[in-house]
Amino acid sequence: MRAYGKGFDEYYNKARDQMGVRYVRCLASYAKEMQPTKNILIGYTDEEGNTVEEEFDLVVLSVGIEPDAAALAEAAGIELDAHGFAASSDFSPVVTSRPGVFVCGAMESPKDIPDTVVQASASAGMASGGLSDSRGELIAKTEYPPERDISGEEPRIGAVICRCGTNIGGVVDVPDVVEYAKTLPNVVFAEERLYACSQDAQEWIREKVKEHGLNRLMVASCTPRTHQPLFRETMRTAGLNKYLFEMANIREHCSWVHMNIPEEATEKAKHLVRMGVQKAALLEPLEEGVSPVTPRALVIGGGAAGMTAALQLADAGFTTYLVEKERELGGNLRHIYRTLEGGDVREYLDGLEKRIWAHKNVGLYIASEVESVDGFIGKFHTTVDTPEGTVELDHGIVVVATGGSEYEPPEGKYNYGLDERVITQTELERRINEDPGSLADVKNVAMIQCVGSRDEEHPYCSKICCGVAVKNALTLAKAAPDARMNVCYRDMRTYGLAEDK
Repeated sequence: MRAYGKGFDEYYNKARDQMGVRYVRCLASYAKEMQPTKNILIGYTDEEGNTVEEEFDLVVLSVGIEPDAAALAEAAGIELDAHGFAASSDFSPVVTSRPGVFVCGAMESPKDIPDTVVQASASAGMASGGLSDSRGELIAKTEYPPERDISGEEPRIGAVICRCGTNIGGVVDVPDVVEYAKTLPNVVFAEERLYACSQDAQEWIREKVKEHGLNRLMVASCTPRTHQPLFRETMRTAGLNKYLFEMANIREHCSWVHMNIPEEATEKAKHLVRMGVQKAALLEPLEEGVSPVTPRALVIGGGAAGMTAALQLADAGFTTYLVEKERELGGNLRHIYRTLEGGDVREYLDGLEKRIWAHKNVGLYIASEVESVDGFIGKFHTTVDTPEGTVELDHGIVVVATGGSEYEPPEGKYNYGLDERVITQTELERRINEDPGSLADVKNVAMIQCVGSRDEEHPYCSKICCGVAVKNALTLAKAAPDARMNVCYRDMRTYGLAEDK
C-alpha cells in the first residue's frame, strides 16, 4: 500500500477502520463470469501462498499511467526517457532537454495531484525567470461595463444552488434547497446549476442578473477560497460591484462531512443558504484602494529549497534576501552524497552555492536569524540579527524554507543510543562516503523502516525513507559485496520511477 502523501495514511486507515473497506494483499490471477448468478469470480494467491476464490458483483481495475507523449515531445523538440516520459534532470525535474521548455505532472513521471501542482508552480517559476526582461509587455487591461448604482434599491437577491456533479447533489437534496431559497426574504430568483463555476454558467448568471434586475447574488456551492474570486469577477462583468456577492459552502460543510446523513445535510444546507441570503441583503458596494508593493523578497533558510527559491526570484529580476542561521549554506543537503538515481549531490550543492554568492540580485546573510517580521502582504519589514549587528529589511513577500530534521529515536528504542552498531540512514550514508573502513567488517545488515512514522505521534509516511534505504543498500552492496542486506518493511514506497532501482 503506497499511501505516501501527507494525510494518505490517515485516509487509508479511516477507510479500513470506519468505512468497512477490506484490504487484501494478494496476486489476482483471473476473473471470470459465473453462471447462472452472473457474478464475477476472482482467483488470487494470498500472503500465505493459498489459492483463494471469491465472488463479486462488480470488479474495478486499478490501472497505471501509460505515457502518451511521443507526438508532443517531437513537436516540442524534447527527449523522452526509456519509459516514454519527458527526460529531465535529477535535481530539476521540470527542466527538459531543450532550454525554455519545461514539464510538470504525469508528463514527467507517474505523479499524484499535490506533486503535480508543486511541479506546475516550479515550471511557472522557471518560465518567469526566462521572461523577466519582457515582464509586463503583454498586459491587457480588462474593460468593465459601468458599475450600476444600486443606492436606494431594495435588495433583489439571486440564489444559485450548485450540484457540483454528485459532490453536492449525491448527498444534498438540491431541488429541495432551491425551493426553500425561493421562500426567503428578498430572493427574487432561485435555481440550481450542475456546475455553477463553469464558463457557460457564468454567462447564464450575467443574463439572469439583467433579466431579473438582481442587485445581489448568493451562490451555494463549494469553498469560497478557490471560487469566490470567479463569481466576484462575474458580478463585475455583469455591471455590479463585486462585493455584492456572498457564498455558502454546502460541499465541504454539508455533503462531504455529512455524507452518511443526507437528510441532515440537506437541512444544514438550507441553514447555510438562509445565512448567506441574509448576509447578502446587508452587503454594500465597496471600493478597492491601491497599496504600493515592495518588489523585493525574503527567503528564510539556506538549504536546497531556500537557495532554489532565492535563485528563482533573483533570476526573475527581484532583489532577494536569503537568511541562513548556520555559518554555511546547504542544510540537510550537506548530509547527502548521491541521489537514488546516482546524481552527485555535492557537485549540485557546490553549484547552488556559487550561484548564490555570485548573483547580483541576492543579498546573503549567514550565521543570521530573523528576530521579527511586521507588516502585511506586499509590504513587510523584517529585523535580522547578523554577526555585524541588526539589519532592517523591507520586502513584499516571505518564503519560509526552514526545512526539517532527521527523526532521532528515543534512547533505547531498537537499542539506539546504547549500541554503536545501531545507527540512522544518514549516519550510514556518511560512513559509506567518508569512512568506508568502519564498514569493512560488516557482514549482515538490517534496515528497519518506518521508525518514528506511521504511528500515533506521526501518523504519516515520511516519503523518503524507503528510497534512502534502497539507495544505501545498493551502495553498501557495491562497497561490501559479501555483506547480506535485510530490509524490514511494512510497505516499500519507492513510488514513481524509483521502481527502476
